Amino acid sequence: MPVDAYQTAFRIWLDAKRSRFYDGFGGDKNVGKSARAEWMEMSEEEKNVWREKTNIGAQCLRGRLRKSMRKANIKNNPSESIDPSDVLSSLPPLILVRHILPQVSPEYYAQLHLVSRRFHRLLSDHAVQLPKQDFNYLIFNRYCRDEFDFAEFRRISAEDVKRTCENLDGSRNDKGPSLAVLLRHQRLTYELQFDVRFELKNFVNTLIHLAKQKCLCMTNIEIECPMLDVPKEPLKELFSLCSSGLKTLSVQRYVAFERGLNTDALFAPIITNGCLRALCLYSPVGLTDLTLDRFPFTDEFHLVLQYERITPHGVYRFIQRYRNDQKNCSGELMVCASLEKPLGKLIMPDDAHVTEFYGDESIVWIFNKVPDDASSPQLFIEFKLAA
Repeated sequence: MPVDAYQTAFRIWLDAKRSRFYDGFGGDKNVGKSARAEWMEMSEEEKNVWREKTNIGAQCLRGRLRKSMRKANIKNNPSESIDPSDVLSSLPPLILVRHILPQVSPEYYAQLHLVSRRFHRLLSDHAVQLPKQDFNYLIFNRYCRDEFDFAEFRRISAEDVKRTCENLDGSRNDKGPSLAVLLRHQRLTYELQFDVRFELKNFVNTLIHLAKQKCLCMTNIEIECPMLDVPKEPLKELFSLCSSGLKTLSVQRYVAFERGLNTDALFAPIITNGCLRALCLYSPVGLTDLTLDRFPFTDEFHLVLQYERITPHGVYRFIQRYRNDQKNCSGELMVCASLEKPLGKLIMPDDAHVTEFYGDESIVWIFNKVPDDASSPQLFIEFKLAA
């Protein structure tokens, strides 16, 4: 099957571009310019070899040559018995990368890796130059029945499964291409999610490798799996590599980090990247005022820190920094209800009201960017009871 796709790509390219060599580089102007530049760099001897190979390959693939039944003709015309795949294998890498491989959809590149060692090296070495297939969700999960981890590639919504990978670290070759091979030719554009049953400790090094190869370019990370047994230093390195461009970090309920872990230092690269808009921690992580002091002000920022070790003085500094910051943005900060009275001794809000969500009431303080100017951007401080 991969060989068929390999030959089909060559046939498509030859049928579309063959006039380049026979009719003065006719056809598309951009293709003609590219071909002229390549042609001028070649020696006359190389040009003659290329003319011969192109003519043989085109005729073989289109069925215009018939293998002679007489041995004498085979000896006199050895070119007629050349196998098309041999002709394709002899093409320069530049031709394959620029003109042939882009004609094949990136979803078939994993199969093309199996054609030959040369193709595997070609696809690996030039993965950055080749087109990529975008997808929105990469979700790591675990089969309950078979007890092993897998990854799902999804588009548009979290329910739209396009591909499943069971060979996460390259050790399950009987289960198809590895995750590294699949991600080499695809681009994660939105969310990386770790489901509650996933064993992150087994694959953190694999994820570090993928992050170093620029395969993880998401804007959101959602963590639901346990973090107790994940090694500290690899986890810190993973978060650091994934920090660039990250806008949302969400830690769901029942996610527990190891005791004694300095989570302020762990999240520091993500907090200070300047892009983060939402930090939603729905289980105790152990962050302190240091993280609150570092958080960048972006438009419509959202912080859920009701379970964290935030103090009234930390919230007070946050309010003052918000008012002194040059950016005209609004945002929300959720903290524990126990901070309301101590904070009231340090500063009073411009306005306040009570909200109700699924029967739970909470108090919201409003601070105007410009004190007593309700038309200016606003900061909402919600005091919520920790469940």
